[in-house]
Amino acid sequence: MPTLRQLRSYERWVSDQPDTERALTVDLTPGRIVIWGKAPFRVISLSDLNPGNWPTEYEEAWDAASRPDVASWKDRPMRLGVQRDTDAADPERSGIVPAHGQWVILPEHYSVCRSCGELPPCPEAFTDRIMAVESHRIDFEMRLVHGTCHGCGKPVSRRERSILFPGDNLIRPDLGANTAVFHTRQSCLPIALSYQDRWLAAEPGRAERISW
Repeated sequence: MPTLRQLRSYERWVSDQPDTERALTVDLTPGRIVIWGKAPFRVISLSDLNPGNWPTEYEEAWDAASRPDVASWKDRPMRLGVQRDTDAADPERSGIVPAHGQWVILPEHYSVCRSCGELPPCPEAFTDRIMAVESHRIDFEMRLVHGTCHGCGKPVSRRERSILFPGDNLIRPDLGANTAVFHTRQSCLPIALSYQDRWLAAEPGRAERISW
């Protein structure tokens, strides 16, 4: 089932840089520029870890996968050495990452924010983007009335398939109890699932109303 974070995709930072590529860890080569933690890093080195030096979580995952051949196991740990691309004095640093981890590769000539030097969207622009979406969401929620779908704002008729979440309305408490209703059509389902996350957390012991 999608998590609340996955459904609120506008809160997930994604580079605005055009002409990017994607690559697996095993395909990274020295000199390529990857995005790591919203910053550009140039690859310095890449090597496999000796199984005797694997972190515990990788050992447990390998056991859970029935101990496949280490050389071909896609989740085997590798040590990736990088250096921040915008700072030649930055010391090389390394991290342990899965062999088939996904990376965004920047072109040699990439954009940075003129004001702060960060990759776009920079923190200020990204915050403004989230605030704009949240403002629109709040405006939408304030216009909800009894009997309207809390996903699309349109009336829910008896002929339409819908789901009602009993108890307090977690979006509009002022509408009273047993008023949080959603269409179960594809366009409204993600919002209904997001609401279900909140509804389940609000009262331990509740059972899912929608399966995914």
